[in-house]
Amino acid sequence: MATREIQSEDWEAVCNRISELRQQALLTIEVLRPDGRRDELAHDVPLQSIVLDRSDACNDRISLNVGAQAHKPLTHVIVQPIHIRLRRGENGSFNPMQIEAESGTTVLTFRPALRPDIVQGLRA
Repeated sequence: MATREIQSEDWEAVCNRISELRQQALLTIEVLRPDGRRDELAHDVPLQSIVLDRSDACNDRISLNVGAQAHKPLTHVIVQPIHIRLRRGENGSFNPMQIEAESGTTVLTFRPALRPDIVQGLRA
């Protein structure tokens, strides 16, 4: 399937849209390490938020907060993202989202998949 790369200028908009439009969607988080190891950090847990933090002059961070609303979230932080790519599905939706960073690639699988409006109006 084809992929769509999100330009770094649009990362914050995509994170905000996902947090607004897909809150409580079920999310599976896997990390592919540079040594080839694959770690599943969460499986089908509700998304609370995905936040881009650019306040550190040296490293951008993307924080994934997942878990039931009534509980303290599990937080996974991706330091220094390099690429964000969405894999296009057959019906125009996107799944999974891959966030490449120096420490490895985080693969986010959403259930239901991300709708096409997540990328509407963004740079191609």
